[in-house]
Amino acid sequence: MTGFSRKWTILAAAGILLATVTTTARAQDAGPIRLGLIDIYSGGVAFIAESIRTGFEIALQEANDAGGVNGRMFELTTADMGGSVEKAVTEARRMILEQDIRYVTVGIHSGAAVAVGSLAKEYKALVVGGFATSKRLTGSEGHRFVARANLSTVEIGRVMAEFIKDRPDIKSVATIAPDYEYGQHFAADFVAHLETVRPDVQVIRQEWPKFGATDFAPHVTALQARPADMVVAGVFGGDLIKFLKSAQDFGLFDGDTELFVHGLDIGKLGSMEALLPENAFGTLWYPFYALDSAKSREIEQEASRRMGTYPTGSVPVGYVAGKMISEAIILAGGAEDVELVVDALQNVQFDGPTGAVMIRGCDGMALYDFYVGRVTRDPGLPDGIGVDDLRTYNVKSIARSCEEIAEARKKS
Repeated sequence: MTGFSRKWTILAAAGILLATVTTTARAQDAGPIRLGLIDIYSGGVAFIAESIRTGFEIALQEANDAGGVNGRMFELTTADMGGSVEKAVTEARRMILEQDIRYVTVGIHSGAAVAVGSLAKEYKALVVGGFATSKRLTGSEGHRFVARANLSTVEIGRVMAEFIKDRPDIKSVATIAPDYEYGQHFAADFVAHLETVRPDVQVIRQEWPKFGATDFAPHVTALQARPADMVVAGVFGGDLIKFLKSAQDFGLFDGDTELFVHGLDIGKLGSMEALLPENAFGTLWYPFYALDSAKSREIEQEASRRMGTYPTGSVPVGYVAGKMISEAIILAGGAEDVELVVDALQNVQFDGPTGAVMIRGCDGMALYDFYVGRVTRDPGLPDGIGVDDLRTYNVKSIARSCEEIAEARKKS
């Protein structure tokens, strides 16, 4: 090598080193990439919110362990909306305008997710429904700057109807769901798809308890007055416990009537071990004890370590929410340009706790496996209860089509 070449080689190496140091310094000066998560961290659904946050944090930890984005780490900021949509909107505005957080996830509350989603276009922020099931979020109220990590009531209803389609012995059903938007949409979307795939099945009764009702006896006796082959239930949390206690007291499921519950693993199945009848089925997000993959074991172990108990269904949904945002930011090369991140979100794919996850471009919906199983007792299961006869439904196969999404948005 000539002296001239050696000189330029040294200068080039020095230039690369300087550029690397400068880039690193700029990344450090810019600080972390902050993401927001708004949920209900007090009251009866606090455990669900904490589970969502746990999954979200695991996803961000994975991204940070891999180096973040050009040396910048992800950081999560949370806010308690306390069940108030107005408080959720206030917290979202504070995050966006005062803290310059352009990526906001809303957890379990559907109304809050839709309301905060309406801010997204105004402030050019990405809003993700972290667990919210409102079909309006990415449907009639949807737009480019909203996405969802969970199924909507449409997909939930379709999965439950598809299960019944394969049960020729089921000739009649009754429904019970809380009397507000989620419950009304849950029942309507289930019945709509049931009429398509099993038009011979009769819906002979629909019960509408108020959310948080203390007395389920009138609803149980009404269901008992004209027994159906299967009761399809959209009640959850404390309401599901109260319904099951009342059903047990009146012997609603002592005969041939079966129970089909949406979201068996929103809470800990152990809390219902003494209440769930033998002839019970349910939808689930995360029957981890029946999934044999390295990723599932990894998430289950990490979530258990963080929470001090086994994970419930909201953990993987929280993980998907955190992963889809962080992966989109990584693909876009940074968080500064929200438009670029939204474009990148359409190409996001990753391995989740239940297998492959992909984000659909037309509505930003995460597509992954969802499950139906039969309740079983076994001392080898967490708290001695879980599901067997597991059936897998990939959300892609039953999701609203992009044409349906476009039509819903056009009508609004």
